[in-house]
Amino acid sequence: MRRWIGLLGLCLWLSAWGQVSFHAPVAYDERQGAYYVANEWIVGLDTSNPRVVFSRALMRQFGYLYNLSSSLEGAAVLRLDAGLNPEDVGEILRALPGVRYVERNYLAFTCNSPMPNDPLFGQQWNLLKIGALQAWALWQPQRTVYIAIIDTGVDINHPDLTQKLRRHNNGTIYGYNAILNNPFVNDGNGHGTHCAGIAAAHIGNGVGIAGVAAWNPNVADAHRYVQVMPVKVLNDHGVGTFADVARGITWAVDNGADVLSLSLGASVGAQVLADAVNYAWNRGRIVVAAAGNEGSTQPFYPAFYENVIAVAATDPNDQLTDFSQHGAWVDIAAPGFAIRSTIPGGYAVYSGTSMAAPHVAGAAALIWSAAPSLDNQQLRAILESQTDPYQPLWGGIGAGKGRLNVHRALAAALQFENTPQLAQFSLSASVVQAGNPVQATVSLTRPAGAGGVVVQLQSSNPQLAACPPTITIPQGQMQASFTVQTAASGAGSVQITATLGATSRTASLTLISPYRIQALRVSPVAVTGGQSATLVVELNRPAPAGGLPIQLSSNTALATVPSSVVVPAGQARVSVSVNTVPVASTVRALLSATLNSTRGTATLIINPPAPASLEIAPPSVAGGQSAVATVTLNASAPAQGLWLRVSHNRPQRVYAPNSVFVPAGARTVQFRIDTVRGRGVVTAVITVRSPGGQRTATLTVR
Repeated sequence: MRRWIGLLGLCLWLSAWGQVSFHAPVAYDERQGAYYVANEWIVGLDTSNPRVVFSRALMRQFGYLYNLSSSLEGAAVLRLDAGLNPEDVGEILRALPGVRYVERNYLAFTCNSPMPNDPLFGQQWNLLKIGALQAWALWQPQRTVYIAIIDTGVDINHPDLTQKLRRHNNGTIYGYNAILNNPFVNDGNGHGTHCAGIAAAHIGNGVGIAGVAAWNPNVADAHRYVQVMPVKVLNDHGVGTFADVARGITWAVDNGADVLSLSLGASVGAQVLADAVNYAWNRGRIVVAAAGNEGSTQPFYPAFYENVIAVAATDPNDQLTDFSQHGAWVDIAAPGFAIRSTIPGGYAVYSGTSMAAPHVAGAAALIWSAAPSLDNQQLRAILESQTDPYQPLWGGIGAGKGRLNVHRALAAALQFENTPQLAQFSLSASVVQAGNPVQATVSLTRPAGAGGVVVQLQSSNPQLAACPPTITIPQGQMQASFTVQTAASGAGSVQITATLGATSRTASLTLISPYRIQALRVSPVAVTGGQSATLVVELNRPAPAGGLPIQLSSNTALATVPSSVVVPAGQARVSVSVNTVPVASTVRALLSATLNSTRGTATLIINPPAPASLEIAPPSVAGGQSAVATVTLNASAPAQGLWLRVSHNRPQRVYAPNSVFVPAGARTVQFRIDTVRGRGVVTAVITVRSPGGQRTATLTVR
């Protein structure tokens, strides 16, 4: 009993005061030549031993203990608390009563999983965590992909990078110094070299470490399919301007970089930076950036921009690090704690979201080289959806988001690549006369499999252009055609859309109607307000079955027409009434008829009421006497009344007012004419005018 109490004391002492040192969750057993989970032991217990209960209780002092399987009675896995030395704990476990065995929890791989010969690979817990080994086994490159490391530059002579750098035909480095506007990109800081190594250090070259992208021992010259383009935008102190960063981004895009990795940023944004990012995204590139190391939810730029994949950092236990930026704006997490990678002249361990971002950039390059048909939006969606769970801090990076798994992402990309996708959708004509059919063709990226491929079809206006709801591309075929039927009297623009899975393609069809307005006439061309006229619409051909609707309009409420009229089937003309109202002055009403894209116009003149008659009584008077003039209008005075002008030709013998007012609604008005005595007999001509016309009468003065 004294022995077990002593062991218990030793266990508690180790738990509280054991030497604290970092142990990667994955370690390499050089003696066995195998990888194992460094902080776990598999313990086999003799369940018939009564003291096993005591041993189980003791083991729980070291960490989390869980049964391996109900079918394997007595087998359990012990996951150690952080800070404990696994070797010391293993010795204690072997001494406990009822313990049959204590074993490493070794890692198993697919039979074709490649194992690189890089001597520091065993210290790269991060690559095993993201499934790099399994991804390399699947990787079959189809094209070369370029990663722009936009940072402090890259050590171009580093043995783990020199063969991974893109070069000109003359052997010089294909890079750019945005600060000095020259090609000299050597790294006097180390940060850019460290990021380049994480993304794409040479794998299987027997030197140093392995990068994420990419390797397969069965692929000749595998290191050539993902190459690094150094873009120096930060000086050797790790500082640069937004202008230099923006210039570096656009240079990388213009010079063929497919993936842009930016382990840099600031807590403020700028339009020039946003424009540079959008420039890259709109040209089909992937932009990856570090989320920042302030341990808050505050935005960090350029990672915060919509067209950037923002990357948070996790530790070996898949827990979000306490220094990592987080929040719903962050897109994905990746290893960023104690990452061993290249630095000028050697290797070092760094931590930060700067280390997390090139994991995602390398993964993007690896996938794109093997699945080149993906566009940047599809690749981003795969990277962000095919992830592993992680342990969030402070709410993490948002629901449904996780830690990078390059193996799962590559597998999903290859499945997408090998599954027929919608490649193209086209119409035999983009402009067609209404009533004529149009042939449409749907094309796939590869032949349809068993059962064929069903593509969904939709018209934005089925009344103008109708298509079937689906079309099936037969097995073994890459395309199929169908007919779009157009309406005989239709006109306008229609969008025809083909959809397969998450991909849609749209083609525009413009219909030109065979029917048009030939002429538009109004009769009479002038009326007095309140009278009506007739508007005649003429077509270039008889209307089809069902008739043809014509849209009508007037530019003034003083002349009204119906909003539309239907030309009867088989007829080429139709007429409608134009109603007017009394006006005080002449109005020119513009009448219009519209059919599809054709339009006819006619002008109707609306005159104010005109004098229909002018009578003077008595028609003859002696000088010094008066007469009365009566004016009768041809229509009632308008709502605002009507002024008539009065004039005569005998100012020495006759006096009359210059104007006379006709009240609203009235049709007659009178005014007095005075005369003056004089010698002889004169005839005075009296004239009454309105804008619509005039009348005259004579008065004899004796």
